[in-house]
Amino acid sequence: MVKQQKGFTIIELVVVIVILGILAAVAFPKFQDLSGSAKTAVLNAGVAAFKSAAVITYAKNSGTTVGFASVNAQTSADNVTFTGPCPTVTAKYTPDNTVSTTFTLDSTMCNGA
Repeated sequence: MVKQQKGFTIIELVVVIVILGILAAVAFPKFQDLSGSAKTAVLNAGVAAFKSAAVITYAKNSGTTVGFASVNAQTSADNVTFTGPCPTVTAKYTPDNTVSTTFTLDSTMCNGA
């Protein structure tokens, strides 16, 4: 009686490794670009937080215009810094300073200070 061997042949193992290599080569570039998208998303969230803070600060002051410092004090966005005079403000993602955007607040809410 001949014993039957169990297991994979070397050819089967090589084929599986080649397939995994091809899948990794195709998938890697797609995941490599996600860091830029993540930084942009963080910046957009910071901009939204700043705009919301401007509206809240404006409302707290009974409809009188507010300065940049008082609006900026309302925000606590991680890794996003806000600079410039109101109503035009520049937001920058600070860990590497490669992602930035300039946005304009409603000029009736912001006095340029």
